[in-house]
Amino acid sequence: MLLGIDYSINSPAICVLQDEITFFSFPRVGSIKESTMKSLIDCQVIVKEVPAEPKNTTKGKVAEFERHYFRDCLTQTEIISNELPKDENPVVAFEGFSFASNGNRLAQLSGYQYILRWRLHDEHGMQFDDLHIYSPMTVKSTAGKGNFKKEQMIDAFIASDDERLRNTSFWKAISQSPELFQTKTGKWVKPIDDIVDSYWVLRTLEKNNL
Repeated sequence: MLLGIDYSINSPAICVLQDEITFFSFPRVGSIKESTMKSLIDCQVIVKEVPAEPKNTTKGKVAEFERHYFRDCLTQTEIISNELPKDENPVVAFEGFSFASNGNRLAQLSGYQYILRWRLHDEHGMQFDDLHIYSPMTVKSTAGKGNFKKEQMIDAFIASDDERLRNTSFWKAISQSPELFQTKTGKWVKPIDDIVDSYWVLRTLEKNNL
């Protein structure tokens, strides 16, 4: 089993390849429209909401602040782990941290991601040598160019000739009825870019290691 993971605090997405490709999305409660949720479920994306990110009411108390987000991290990780299929020795790829991430948010994101890596090792049998990390530029290059924007990543996804992808209900829906996942002005809504990025992480894994 191969896993491509686009990890974020608010909407992690995972592309799983076993006999076929399956997409998983873990948006925060209330972060996406009900119509988008329905469209994703209708095209067989496995969507599992995680609790809304708790507001920090600790007023500068460092220990309380850290406990506050640690609980949130464990909850999110538990939900993700429980949804993923169990398989011996999965090969896992994460997109590395973006250059745009910095400060406390980068520290928080790093902590959350490392807890998930541990869970994949401890509960899903991932071996250390089967963990791969790719820079955002490397993942973008797999889609086309290292400076691709989100819209270009999605365009490349739609244009892909990967038959495994083209057989998924999600690819068919986004290709044939893009309006289901766009605003009235044609902008892609969350979490479409995250789901698409998880596919390109998976393809980067295949390109570089298999």
